[in-house]
Amino acid sequence: MHHFVIDGRSAFHFIQTWANIARGDASATVPPSLDRTPLRARSPPAVHFDHSREYRLTTPASTDPPAAGGVKPSSEYASAILRVTGAQAAALRARAGAPRVSTFRALVAHVWRCACAARSLAPDAESRLYTMIDMRARLSPPLLDAYFGNAVVRTSVSARVGDLLSGPLGFGARRLRAATGQGDEYARSVVDYLETADMGALPRSGLPGTDLRVISWMGMPSHDADFGWGEPAFLAPALMFYPGFVYLMSCPGKGGDVAVAVSLEPDRMARFKELFFEEMAAME
Repeated sequence: MHHFVIDGRSAFHFIQTWANIARGDASATVPPSLDRTPLRARSPPAVHFDHSREYRLTTPASTDPPAAGGVKPSSEYASAILRVTGAQAAALRARAGAPRVSTFRALVAHVWRCACAARSLAPDAESRLYTMIDMRARLSPPLLDAYFGNAVVRTSVSARVGDLLSGPLGFGARRLRAATGQGDEYARSVVDYLETADMGALPRSGLPGTDLRVISWMGMPSHDADFGWGEPAFLAPALMFYPGFVYLMSCPGKGGDVAVAVSLEPDRMARFKELFFEEMAAME
């Protein structure tokens, strides 16, 4: 299933439907909505936002100079899955300014700070964080929950490294809010932009050594796929693609634990994990 066709929520819907049928419980299946007309481009297209950063990223070449702070763009990476307990996530939210700050924003702000520090980025360097927004409930009118397709849009926000590291955790969380608060008009603008863009010219991957790309699987039915022998024993992305890729995944159970899958340059991962858990320990 190619990401051009469906997003993460649709992929989990497909897997859950498959599992229901395999288990002999087809009655539990929610039929997919295949109507693509709600996401058609307008005529004429009306692009009201600048989407060039999110959809025209330059893939760093191996000959590129080091990014600010000394981290050279690279295709080699080390990956790790770090578990955050529900209590730790709640403490992060409190430090970041709960109740106005979600678990997602608090965790991403923490990861962002730790990555900047582990990469030894210069205080004056700019770090950009890219993420995706599920627009099903944000469109007007909203899409059906069972919409089967790709209803996510890319968005991003940047911050000065010195501000991220010297300021409170809430600073990064507030910056992230600016990237995740878009609604219907932003989504329509993205659709119109892609309608007029040369899709063959859009790079497929790559990030500068200052940046992160975050994807959230939190709240998705990722552990509900019972093929007849119980819930999945393990869930993780099959590939992290390149350094700077981050996934947030809800853990099974009702404790509110979150798994953070992260890829970084191999020589930066050990320091990242130290910083990540040092902050957690300081809140206990």
